[in-house]
Amino acid sequence: QITQGLEMEKIKQVVITGYSTGGAVAALTTLWLLSLPSPPSFPFLCITFGSPLLGNQSLSSSVSRSHVAQNFCHVVTIHDLVPRRNVDQLWPFGTYLFCSDSGGLCLENAASVRRMFHILNSTGTPNIEERQRYEHYVSTLSHQFLISRSSRSENISDNSYEAGVALAVESLGFSDDHPSGVSAKECIEIATRMSRAPIERASELAIELGDVLQSRLEIQWYKDSCDASPKKLGYYDNFKLYSNQRELKVNMSRAKLAKFWDRVYGMVEKKELPSDFDFELKWLFASQFYQLLAEPLDIAYFYKYKYSKTGSGHYMENGNRPKRYLLLDKWWKERGECHRVKTARTRYASTTQDTCFWAKVEEAKEWLDDMRSEGTQRQALLWEKIVGFESYANKLVKMKDVSLDVLADNSSYNLWLEKLKEFKLDNGIGMVVDESDAMET
Repeated sequence: QITQGLEMEKIKQVVITGYSTGGAVAALTTLWLLSLPSPPSFPFLCITFGSPLLGNQSLSSSVSRSHVAQNFCHVVTIHDLVPRRNVDQLWPFGTYLFCSDSGGLCLENAASVRRMFHILNSTGTPNIEERQRYEHYVSTLSHQFLISRSSRSENISDNSYEAGVALAVESLGFSDDHPSGVSAKECIEIATRMSRAPIERASELAIELGDVLQSRLEIQWYKDSCDASPKKLGYYDNFKLYSNQRELKVNMSRAKLAKFWDRVYGMVEKKELPSDFDFELKWLFASQFYQLLAEPLDIAYFYKYKYSKTGSGHYMENGNRPKRYLLLDKWWKERGECHRVKTARTRYASTTQDTCFWAKVEEAKEWLDDMRSEGTQRQALLWEKIVGFESYANKLVKMKDVSLDVLADNSSYNLWLEKLKEFKLDNGIGMVVDESDAMET
């Protein structure tokens, strides 16, 4: 009811705020609104004052990964006990503004905020009266900070970074030579390094991305040459069926690209990259181009060297599909679909838009082979799967979401269609495919 009313009022932004326990309620309310399947169109900002911590490390990490931490600002005074109570069990999220009569200090990294809370817990007995002084801090913070900065102007280091750290320590009311001041300085320096390191790693990855571009171009050239080959086989079937010097070179390029994107996956899992890394269109499109071009070769390699019917199953089963592709699928689903061209294609795609299409073809081939040997009950289940894939593939072809290598005369897909046609004739089946039953990608 509240959000509907705000929508009717044509609100441009909503600030949700609260004090103490009310701050916790404000944060929970904001989290709830931001997690709705269809969140309101206007932006939210949550500002809390003296709010207790809310959740565990999993909640903190989840908020950071979902890129909504920027919607939260928590104002705390350095003498207020409530925000730092249970800091050993609970974790912060969002930006924290630590206030004192000398100024204010902002920290965003959750680990650094916890460390600062521990430092404050060790400085002495909390002041209950501080709970009533948030209005004072809000109204005087900027003025107090300017006074603090000007009063120390003659002692400020010429190094801008060192000067910033010194002013930040002073803003908490600590002196440089006091143990708490030394600890606070270390905390600020660690927070600075932690916030700067992901950006530096992302910059290094951008350089490495340029280094592996040649490998991607090598695979693209291989695909183009296979499309023009008189063998009438696409690059998937060529790579799977043949082993010569050309395929060996392409395989090296495939492995080099896999190593790079596996490293990206590992860094994302360890949270070593900026939280908005996947928001950058450069990485979104680079990962999509890589996946569309290289995953068919990974599938071909799997069925050429690794697949066993009695082993660990097909490419998309039992964790056989590399985890990097699961991450790239998630990126594209969350960020990339909105960039996809919505108009109907007038010609076939340069790469098949379902990167697992060939894995599905391999499964469909096995289903059709098993139809001749399985019992009646099993045959009914297999036939349902075959019809589903046939419908799905027909829809992809009709929408021109496949590349020409899928339609090559001797491609695995076309050979499967021929075998399916023979099976239908042998068994007197003449059914029309219903596209409404198409398989989900």
